[in-house]
Amino acid sequence: DGDGDGDGDGDGDDAEKEVVAKEVEDFANEPFSMTATTVGYDPYLGRTCTGRIYSGQISSGDAITLLPRRDGESSSDDEPSSDNPTKATAVGPRSEVSGVFANIGVSRVPLDPPVAHAGDIVTLTGVPESMRVGDTLTSTANPIPAPVDTPPLAPPTLSCFFGANNGPLSGKEGTHVASSRVRARLISETDNNVTLTVELSETDAEKTVVLGRGELQIGILVEQMRREGYEMIITPPQILTTKCPETGVELEPYEEVIVDVDAEYSGTVVNALTGSRRGVLVEMSDDSRGKTRMKFEVPSRGLLGFGPEIATVTRGTAVMHHCYLEDREHAGIIGSGSDGGRLVCNSMGKATLFALESLSSRGTLFIAPGDVVYPGMVIGENAKAGDLEVNPVRAKKVDNMRTQSKEEKMYLSPPKRMSVEELIGYMNEDEVIEVTPLSVRLRKLELDSGVRERAARARKKKMDALKPKQGKGGKK
Repeated sequence: DGDGDGDGDGDGDDAEKEVVAKEVEDFANEPFSMTATTVGYDPYLGRTCTGRIYSGQISSGDAITLLPRRDGESSSDDEPSSDNPTKATAVGPRSEVSGVFANIGVSRVPLDPPVAHAGDIVTLTGVPESMRVGDTLTSTANPIPAPVDTPPLAPPTLSCFFGANNGPLSGKEGTHVASSRVRARLISETDNNVTLTVELSETDAEKTVVLGRGELQIGILVEQMRREGYEMIITPPQILTTKCPETGVELEPYEEVIVDVDAEYSGTVVNALTGSRRGVLVEMSDDSRGKTRMKFEVPSRGLLGFGPEIATVTRGTAVMHHCYLEDREHAGIIGSGSDGGRLVCNSMGKATLFALESLSSRGTLFIAPGDVVYPGMVIGENAKAGDLEVNPVRAKKVDNMRTQSKEEKMYLSPPKRMSVEELIGYMNEDEVIEVTPLSVRLRKLELDSGVRERAARARKKKMDALKPKQGKGGKK
């Protein structure tokens, strides 16, 4: 009896193996389908697509068809039903696979033979030019009835205008200075950076609109371009708002922010995000290592300039992660985080130690002795509210008089240098960032001080005209 039981178990194992082998074979024989996880562009191979093969197999020379990703609202209508099994989404562009590659480390190696099966993570070349992340590739001869469901992409949250450098020092440090060259470089960036969107400006033909997911992404793009020899200016970021189709209420993007920080700084982080930045603390927990994890829901506007601020107040111990959550009702006015004004240069030349030493008591300086400055350039942060016109190129008077105060040795603190990412969150509405391969400068959008003063008076006059109306409305 024992031998008979053993033979029965062996027969059962063989039967199970046959069932599994048959299922694997059936799965491999299904129509080819693959979703795009990453889309890129190679100057020699053309458009590339990286992802995992869901079913079937693919080899070099096979004809493929692109099925665009479905929106969440229409996905239920597009799925084939038992009554109409042949119903499928519209057939998209077709092409022929020119290569099948495997990614080993940072290198791309062609497969030999060039065949990949279900479950393999591969890179295909020769895919349609309109391929986007989340789209599905399938066999032209035996297509799948509907594209594979993929999670939606996070939309861009802010936009910046890029334009040619029109300052007094334009063309002295860079090799690509024309607005057409800057625009062409931005458009080529979208070939490999699928999260970036580039549009033409409707108000200024010389500028280009770049839509991204945060100041860090914009900052990385600017750093890459300046190292390639480009000169440009960047305007303050604008948060992308929408209108609710049902109520007509203005909506703005909110983000989920997770901060890991030492427990002693948890109160500082909470005050920074829930104060003028209009964030809401959702969850808070401590661990045995003295760390605190906090989860916030904050408007995207409230995160501008928050990275450098949190790194300073927590002495570099905070680790922050944020991602798009949803669009919600506009949160109203949000504080800028900076109460001081600006120290604005009013002369052209090189900054001198003599002038900067006397200006150091007025606020925080952004330049060092010997730096080239020009009228309208922001050289520091004023300790008081409002902008202050200063002369950083004033030289020490040379004569035969000798006094004890004249011969004193001058000391100057190191200037505060900010990166492009920090400046994007720091600059005001009337300022722009001037980026060259050698320098990053903050300056006023209008360099003429007279024009700035007239514009300031016009704004003040307009605000004063609104005050009596508000008072009368309050009395009524």
